[in-house]
Amino acid sequence: MRNLDAIAVFVEVVRQGSFTAASRALRMPLSTVSRKVAELEKELQILLLDRSRKPLRATEAGSTYFDLCSKGINALNFANQAVRSQREGLSGTLRITVPPNLTELLFAQPIDRFLRQQPEARVQVLVSERMLDFVDDGVDLSFRVARPSAPNLVIRKLLQHRHRLCAAPSYLAVNPLPVRPEDLNNHSRLGFGFQAQEKITWHLTKDDEAYTAPFEPTLAINDYLALKTSIEIGTGIGELPGLLCRKELGNGQLVEVLPDWQLPEISLYAVYAGKTGLSKLARAFLDEVSSFLAPF
Repeated sequence: MRNLDAIAVFVEVVRQGSFTAASRALRMPLSTVSRKVAELEKELQILLLDRSRKPLRATEAGSTYFDLCSKGINALNFANQAVRSQREGLSGTLRITVPPNLTELLFAQPIDRFLRQQPEARVQVLVSERMLDFVDDGVDLSFRVARPSAPNLVIRKLLQHRHRLCAAPSYLAVNPLPVRPEDLNNHSRLGFGFQAQEKITWHLTKDDEAYTAPFEPTLAINDYLALKTSIEIGTGIGELPGLLCRKELGNGQLVEVLPDWQLPEISLYAVYAGKTGLSKLARAFLDEVSSFLAPF
């Protein structure tokens, strides 16, 4: 294929889900992105993208072409990164902390890509709910869902999302679907909680209305993955991070309860010590994580 640049542009458009997002990711004018994909379709004499749907989707042929081409693009990117890492000499051990329940979802793939790009690097991951000390615990980079208040820290917001109230179809098949927040009082409620926390509070808002009421959960677990399993098997209605249940809500394995009533937004931050700054290794990893989280 002569037009390798156009193939790379097409792959990025499918990955990003829109011409505009791909334009930003590639730092290329929107008109150029659109033109290159059109030229590729003309050369192949087949429609690769269904432009009539929102969000933008690949056609059946386009999906097959994407699957095949993306492997080649990834291989080329890996080759480029490997050469750069040898030139830059990035090596050593990177020590990071991440919140519970998010390691597999948000960090496994960036870590894998980072290690492939930096063959001389090593990564140590500490899963912790508390903020570890950068000096005493030897941490290079910390990822937190609560914004730290300690001085001399550099804080960078990476992601913002909401939690969702969810239930399994099997539970709703024998229990009436809540229409108002007050209806939750008639249901088995599952919550994220700790041993000393007897009650849990859900803060729900809809336009100018607000509902806040503490409750004693039928089941409290300080692990969202375990809580998700209990919700999926029909134990009751529970609160889950939107990132953790997006797939299940999409395929109908879970149902969002009171979708018009929203829980507060939650952010993910990258944090590091301001005095020492980031090493080249830590900065390269942060760039990898930021790139991975951009489409979320």
